[in-house]
Amino acid sequence: QQISYMFALRNATAGWNPEHRKTFFSWFPRARTWKGGNSFKGFIENIRKDALATFAPQEELAALDALSNKVEASTSIPNYVAPKGPGKNWTVDEVVALTTDGLKGRDFKNGEDMYRSIMCATCHRFNGDGGSIGPDLTGVGNRYTMRDLMENIVDPSKVISDQYDSHEITKKDGSIIIGRIVVEENGKVFIMTNPFAPNDHMAINESDIAKKGTRKVSMMPPGLINSLNQEELLNLVAYLVSGGNAKDKVFQK
Repeated sequence: QQISYMFALRNATAGWNPEHRKTFFSWFPRARTWKGGNSFKGFIENIRKDALATFAPQEELAALDALSNKVEASTSIPNYVAPKGPGKNWTVDEVVALTTDGLKGRDFKNGEDMYRSIMCATCHRFNGDGGSIGPDLTGVGNRYTMRDLMENIVDPSKVISDQYDSHEITKKDGSIIIGRIVVEENGKVFIMTNPFAPNDHMAINESDIAKKGTRKVSMMPPGLINSLNQEELLNLVAYLVSGGNAKDKVFQK
């Protein structure tokens, strides 16, 4: 409901005073922390930019832009541990072989720790928590075979849904920018180049672009599991296929 109100107000030109504008624009950092589909953050950003263009006085523009674009501080400190390793360059075949008999008596807490420490939660939603840059991982244990799941993790560029395409922009000066186009408006292309900082967008003038297109290379880096040792890897896989359920049979001793 808040989003509906903000969408309606973004083009209102009358009735604003400095305090009203400050209240309006201070809403955006909090809204960016909410969960939504792959286009959600772009939709919120479009509301913000429309409002800045419509009713932000020139003398307040810089301050309101900064206020609405700051990062919402987290109120909680993640309580998880980093991988102990030593890791290795895991292959799909190796992981599938390990999981054939290895998903028994696993450690739920360690699996959750590994999930967060290798940044899965930054880009993927899982049981309603996490980012939306990549596919929702809820229910992967029921939706994928073990081999398919491991191929998606070990070789993320092998199969990419159109919804998660990345883009390549070649500028007239010969430079190349790779990322995901978030929005195109007012003669500019806004592109996210770092999946671990999804709110940071680079603005490129359309007039500076020689060509742009999709790029069949995943924004998910390969080898994210390569810092994990065998036990940590099996705990991570158990955490994923169990749906994050600590009472699942894979965690029974």
